[in-house]
This record gives sequence, C-alpha cells and structure tokens, in this order.
Amino acid sequence: MRRRFGVDVVLAVVLPVACALALFVVRPDRGQPGTGEPVATALSTSSLVCPSALTGTGTDATGVSVSGSADEAADGEVTVGLGQTSAPLRVRSGRVSAAEPGAGAAVVTGTGALAPGLVAGRSQSAPLAAVDCAPPVADQWFTGAGAEPTHDSVLELTNPNTGPAIADVTVRGPSGVVDVPALRGVSVPGSTTVQLDMGQVLPRRGELALEVHTTRGRLAVHVVDAVDDLGGAASRDWLPAQAEPSSENLVLGLVPGAGERTLVLANPGADEVRAELQVVTATSVFTPTGAETIRVAPGTTESVTLDDVLAQSAQDGALGVLVSSNGPVTTGLRQVVDGDLSLLAAGAAVDAPTAAVVPAGPKRLLLAGATGTGTATVTAYDAKGKALAEQAVDLAVQAGGDVELPDATALVGVVPEGAAVHAAVLLTGGGTAVVPLRELVLTGLVPDVRPGVP
Repeated sequence: MRRRFGVDVVLAVVLPVACALALFVVRPDRGQPGTGEPVATALSTSSLVCPSALTGTGTDATGVSVSGSADEAADGEVTVGLGQTSAPLRVRSGRVSAAEPGAGAAVVTGTGALAPGLVAGRSQSAPLAAVDCAPPVADQWFTGAGAEPTHDSVLELTNPNTGPAIADVTVRGPSGVVDVPALRGVSVPGSTTVQLDMGQVLPRRGELALEVHTTRGRLAVHVVDAVDDLGGAASRDWLPAQAEPSSENLVLGLVPGAGERTLVLANPGADEVRAELQVVTATSVFTPTGAETIRVAPGTTESVTLDDVLAQSAQDGALGVLVSSNGPVTTGLRQVVDGDLSLLAAGAAVDAPTAAVVPAGPKRLLLAGATGTGTATVTAYDAKGKALAEQAVDLAVQAGGDVELPDATALVGVVPEGAAVHAAVLLTGGGTAVVPLRELVLTGLVPDVRPGVP
C-alpha cells in the first residue's frame, strides 16, 4: 500500500530545502562586505572642547574665542560651557566672539549652519599661552610628558556628552611600557572633567609618552606640562597631541634665544627605530652640524638634548625640525627659552581651507612640509571680520613661508592649492605659544550598516 504524504509534511521538508537553495544561489553576503566605509553627510552639530585654564602661572587673563563656521552667511548662537554651566554666545562667520566660561574646561557647540568649520581657541597672558579647541577623537598621543618633581604633567579628560565615557592610557618610558592599573578603564561621567596628575599616579623619572584610547563614548584629552628646573615657580603650557605615529614628523615653532631644547621620541613598535634630524627653514631643509642618528628601542621613549644643535638655527629664523625614521614614532619638542615653556608636537598637513583663532599681539604664520608645488593664500582678520592683510605664498617640497601677521589679527585663514602643507601660528610677546592649524570638520559620517546572513 503506497503511503501519501500530507501537505504539512511536504511544507516541512520542501520549504527549508528551497530556502537553502535560494540562499546558495543568491549569496547576498558575496560582494557586500560586512562593514563598509562611513558615508559623508551634512554636519548638523559639532562640538569643540577647550581645556581648563592654566593655574599657578600668575595669569592675568583667560578666555575662549569662537569664530563662526565655513558658511559665510552663518549667524546665530553657540553654547559655551560644560553641562549646566553652558551659556549662549552670539557668533558670525568671519568674526571672533569672546566668552568667559571660567577656569574649567569648556565645550563649544554649534548647530545647523554654525556646525561646519566651527573654530575656537583658549588663550591667556602673563605668561602668554594659547591652545586650539579641537573636537573629541578616539586616539591621541602626548610625547614628552613627565611624572617627577621638576617635570610633571596633568592629564585632563573631558566628556562633552551626557552619558559616561571610558579611556585606557598606555604609558611608555625609557625602559618600556609602564604598568599603571589606575590608567586602565578610566571612567568620566557625562558633562564632567577628570584630571590625573602623573606625578602622583606613577611617580618616576624620565620622559614619558601617553597613548590615550577612548573605548566608550567621546572624550577630549589635554595635557598640561609643568617644568621647574630651578625650584621656583613652575612654567606651564599645554602639551599638544599627535594623531598617530609616523615615519615623517614635522614640528613647527622654533623659538629664538638661549635656552633648553629637548626632543623626545616614542617608538610603539616591536623593532628598534633609527631617526635622523633636519632643520626646516622657509627656503630649505638641511642637516645641522652635530646632529647624530637617534636610536629608539622597541616600546620605549628616547630623549635628546638639542641646545647646541638648534641654538644658531633658531636664532637665524628656522621654522622647525623634521624627524625622519625607518619606522613610525611620535615626536615632541620641549623648549624653555628665557624662562618660558613652549611645547611642540608633530602635526598633519592640511589640503583644504583652514583657520584658527589667536589672541592679539605679535605673531607669524609658519608654512612648511608641502607635499608638492602649489600656493597658500594667507588672510588675517581682526575680531570684527575686517581683512587686515592677505598674501599668497609659493609652496614647494622643501620651501614654505614665514608670514608676519598684524598684531590685531584674531582669525587666520589659510587656503592651500595644489599641495597640502603644514601650518602653525607662532605667538610672541610676554612669552611664546604655538597654535597649529588642523583640518576643519565640515561633514558628518554615518556608519554603513547592512543586514547580513548568519
């Protein structure tokens, strides 16, 4: 007797087989990677974070300056502050507005047309100090930090959002990676700032490199460096961050005058790195007399005193130094000239219009490290948006520019054409400070999320 299968049996057997065959034929996972590149979109909100004011330096003024966005018609309000202390500030494109948010860290938030290209900076006088207020990033390096009585650094983590954020800090020193449990999983509650004194967390001698990785949320990271060689009042400045290690590190902002100059290199790799030092001027790049090959062991830092090597070059108007190595390193240069501390780090070249807000006083724009032949148009504006000066600078691989800016300059704009170039503003008068120019945030990124087959 022949057995007949019911409809339920047929569906239970046939449908799964048919689905499997369909998936085998279609293969939706083929040609569609699990993760794609983020998609650029219009920027609706942007946040810049300014560090806390320097303390213990006899400062007589501190404030935050904000300039409107890349949209020439943008006119409205941004907020300046942190959490409940935030207050509105009227800004316009091309003009600079001043805020007094207090001594703590401050978040500058722009929305709508004021979001793309928003720029801000914090500055103070007596002694002069200035820093760019940048957006939070996931990874940063600070090379040349200290954790000893005569050279100490304070790490500042600011959370601009309402949710908690977490960071891991890896410390490298002359003997290798330092195990510091207190710097793993550092939690920062929403709309707050956490400060960690390296001299208390890991007291030790030698130059340090701090690698800060945000594992949850968003964090803006700043480091305040203090040097006290004579046992008197310490000189303080903000230690600039470097985005990532590189085999070509250009540091701009040599200060003329007698003093101490210490170059610090950090090698995150597993092999020894050999580095060569060159001096960069507006018209050439050359190896100075007395410069020797610098060897950096795996996972360590190495410091070199450059007092004699750079003294004459700085006096002659050199713009900076170029460190070329056979492996990626991070670079920091500490200068103590006439009792004033200034700190430099390797920055990135910019290939699109950029700008920076700066305090009043003597200043120069330094251009170097061009990737090819081109021009850079430099425009200086006062706080009301009036153009004070404009100059086109010819760029070449080993040639840049040293442009003197009017003392009243509050906003510096640089438009490179034909080549990317490194740019920084050197401020003088009552001390020295260097403000690098960076790529402006003009668009947002949306993750490429797709359904996948298990």
